[in-house]
Amino acid sequence: MPTLTLSPRAKSIALFVSIAVNVLLISAIAAQALSAPGFKSRDRSAESRVERLAKKLPSPDADKLRKAFAARAGDLPAARAELTASRDAFRQALKAEPFDPARLEKSLAAMDASRTKIKQIMRAAVVTAAAEMTAEGRGRLAERGKRR
Repeated sequence: MPTLTLSPRAKSIALFVSIAVNVLLISAIAAQALSAPGFKSRDRSAESRVERLAKKLPSPDADKLRKAFAARAGDLPAARAELTASRDAFRQALKAEPFDPARLEKSLAAMDASRTKIKQIMRAAVVTAAAEMTAEGRGRLAERGKRR
């Protein structure tokens, strides 16, 4: 059986064509995946998070969750403004010349405190709602928290 031998130039061309085809194929797959409806970035606002949780609950329990959140929603704008200000302070601390590690640490602590405040508002709503929910609603809420 005769063996096929390629010149170095032919091998280079074949390698180039192979790489080009692979790059085009990967690009097409990535473009398809990124344009898929499920890939859109999720709304991460507190309101949308509550709504996503509520969709998994029986209707009366979902209403209790929405009501508990609505009772605390007025506290969120100030907490969000505090988080935004702490993020700005963090960025400024990183850019400052001369660099001051204590200032950066202080801004990071303020960011942590702001995030904690937002989490506490959300947790209070969940705890209040869960206290009034049915066992089925609490069970679904528990299942929703599992990692997929």
